[in-house]
Amino acid sequence: MSMRVGGAAVALALLVGPAHGADLTLGPRLEYGHVSRGHEFHVSGAAVAARADGRPVVAWAAQEGHANQLYLLLPDETTPRRVNPDGLGVEALHHPPRLAIAAGGGPMYVSWSSEKPKPEGTLFASDLRLSRSLDGGRTFEAPLRVNEDRPISHSFDGLAVAVDGTVLVTWIDGHEGRPDPATWLARVVDGGTRVESIRKVGDDTCVCCRVDAAVGPADSVALAWRRVFPGDIRDMVMAVSRDGGRTFGDPTLVSADRWKINACPHRGGAVGWDGRGRIYMSWYTEGTDIRPDLRFAVSTDGRRFGPARRLHTSATSIPDNARMAVDPAGRAVVVWEESTAVRRRILLRYTLDAGRTLSPIHVLSRAIKAYAPDVAFASDGSFLVAWHEEQFPALKTVVQPVRLPGAR
Repeated sequence: MSMRVGGAAVALALLVGPAHGADLTLGPRLEYGHVSRGHEFHVSGAAVAARADGRPVVAWAAQEGHANQLYLLLPDETTPRRVNPDGLGVEALHHPPRLAIAAGGGPMYVSWSSEKPKPEGTLFASDLRLSRSLDGGRTFEAPLRVNEDRPISHSFDGLAVAVDGTVLVTWIDGHEGRPDPATWLARVVDGGTRVESIRKVGDDTCVCCRVDAAVGPADSVALAWRRVFPGDIRDMVMAVSRDGGRTFGDPTLVSADRWKINACPHRGGAVGWDGRGRIYMSWYTEGTDIRPDLRFAVSTDGRRFGPARRLHTSATSIPDNARMAVDPAGRAVVVWEESTAVRRRILLRYTLDAGRTLSPIHVLSRAIKAYAPDVAFASDGSFLVAWHEEQFPALKTVVQPVRLPGAR
């Protein structure tokens, strides 16, 4: 069924959630009710970012007729604004857009893949786009094409904005013609209007396992992706730049999980920095025992990671779509989707001490079906968690502020 969003007036409800346990406080829950026909909702996962005032901005793509449109919802409005121009639809809904806001309330950026004509015999073709808003998301300029003009796929992107305003966009493509594609990064300068350089960061990338990007202190940049090793081993690696993404060191193996699978699992990882230069990673794996698992590890030097910790503890459910946010003090929040044959829930764990200890698991969602979470750190010290929640026959996009123990 198609879904109508752009011209509909809908309600944004503020519901005060109770504290979930003695050590976690939930703030006012924001709910956006999608206007739709029927009960099938074709919508991408949500992306969330925090404005300078700490309030959330949410983006997603939705199918409307034969095209996918990209929308952004501001915290003080009840109707989302369309980001993509006419005739330039979103290529697919299986990888959500990415959303970032420059420090100090600077420009807002959304990265996404647009449709592109496919040559005969080509399965996928898309351009990676960067859309910029200079008025807090009320209007967006014509999107910039980040990649070179080739009729192949450019997608599964990561997005980050450095302190100096440089926009870092990373993606996967195979224009070199190798059996497995590569991970690429573009430095976009002049306020997100000009691609200064494009460089390859790593070879043998899992073709559909999304790349993640994060910026740290002193021009540091980290990229994380799933690499294909000999024997169809697909484990997570990370590469670090100390000069703002101009050059990168060799990729580092995050954890020797030795997950062997002759397929693309569509599961990447998440990376983040704290103010002391420690790097945090969370990722999905099935390891050698073929058990669905989420893991978490921290590196103090950007080269080696400590022992991987298990985030998901249930043996009767499957974890998926893990996302992570880290604050300067070394507090990290990981959210993910837990699935059984019937139920889908949004779970959360956090660390207050740079990964030395992990909190119990907290359940954030209320509906039977909740999925595709994202999380961002806000300037007021809270974390903003976004996801979709189906309460038949309606679909809601939820944003839940979370305040950790000790936060002011």
